[in-house]
Amino acid sequence: MKNKRISIKDIAKQANVSTASVSRVISNKPGVGKDTQEKIKKIMTEMNYKPNINARSLVKNNTGNIGVIVPGGSNTIHNSFFLTIIEGISRVIDQTEYNLIVSFTTKQHKKLLDTNIVDGILVFAPRENEIDLEWLSNLNLPTVIIGSFLENSKFDCISADEKSGVKISVENLYHKNHRKIALINGPSESYQSKIYKAGYENTINKLKLNQFILELSEFDIKGQETIVKNFLQTHDDVTGIICSSDNLALGVMNIAKDLNLSIPDQLSIIGSDNTPITNLISPKLSTTNVNLKQIGETAVSRLFIKLNTSNHYTHPINCIFPMDFIERETTAFLK
Repeated sequence: MKNKRISIKDIAKQANVSTASVSRVISNKPGVGKDTQEKIKKIMTEMNYKPNINARSLVKNNTGNIGVIVPGGSNTIHNSFFLTIIEGISRVIDQTEYNLIVSFTTKQHKKLLDTNIVDGILVFAPRENEIDLEWLSNLNLPTVIIGSFLENSKFDCISADEKSGVKISVENLYHKNHRKIALINGPSESYQSKIYKAGYENTINKLKLNQFILELSEFDIKGQETIVKNFLQTHDDVTGIICSSDNLALGVMNIAKDLNLSIPDQLSIIGSDNTPITNLISPKLSTTNVNLKQIGETAVSRLFIKLNTSNHYTHPINCIFPMDFIERETTAFLK
């Protein structure tokens, strides 16, 4: 037989107080003495009381949910860049009564936004083919973009300085005597990829070098091994590779090993974002570093500011986190 759900009335009866007093304690509102507060909280713990989120949402006129829109479907679930940022988001969410609802496909995105089940959304590294930003803007829903800087955007954007990151990476290889430096990038429809590509092209042009660019359908090698292998074989004079994600760099390392290319003696490889796995593999991956957890924390904190102020649809801000280079074992001077 199903156990009866403990209600506010049950708590009030046990504490010998009014339901209004219990409600004030649950909502952290003033008007209840300190001793009474402690008594009510103690009884709530003893009776294993859990607030009815749906009922409270009706009273407060909100859903109690934050949506996270993620591109790339199931591929993104295994991406440590996404997982590390989510960890930062969760740190802040855990200090509130909000829940996270994560959406991975275009159909899910539309359902999430059309059904009014979230109070605000975090859009993770958007792509042109997955979500219409103009349509999103017209929803008048508090929104923060994570992982991509969008010029002239109506939204707050919280991201790494990818242009600076790729510049640092290319220049690092250049100063190690590399002159054939390639970029292996994510999908062309990703705003994050566009920024990374622009940074690569600007730096390569300033150094008066030739460009070698391979754009893949995801920020992961899985399912695209043959394409990458053919690229490396066709461009066998390339001695340095910049990747727009650590996941891509790890995949390139595996394929290079299959081709009997020595890392870093014959081929230097650099990743991006310094995700946790980069320091656990052999050889350890050289990469650009940014505080991904802090990006997540900042994005959701900014969203809460927008949720709690009346003018959250105006004055978008851009918060760009600096990147620095971490030298490990996959880069070396060209002999």
